[in-house]
Amino acid sequence: MKPTSKEVLEAVSKHCHNQLTLYKFNTTTLHVSDKYREGRLTALEYLNELSYYYMQEEKMLEKQFKEQIMKQLKLHSCLDDTEYKRGLSDALNEVLHF
Repeated sequence: MKPTSKEVLEAVSKHCHNQLTLYKFNTTTLHVSDKYREGRLTALEYLNELSYYYMQEEKMLEKQFKEQIMKQLKLHSCLDDTEYKRGLSDALNEVLHF
């Protein structure tokens, strides 16, 4: 099964954190040049910040999704009380409470 975007972002974040720790603090056993280490750290910090940004965006999706449902409920609130309106409201409210 393909991992979710949240799982991918968490894995990237964890990987970056581990690698940042390794390259920042392991200066004796890692045999890499200072320039390589600097480039690696720059890239890892960027990736870590990017994954954090998208994890925050992912958290907002549920809120935005529910806001759109609420807009639809308000949009249809002016309809006469009919079976159609009750069907719309029931379906939207069911999903809203997930």
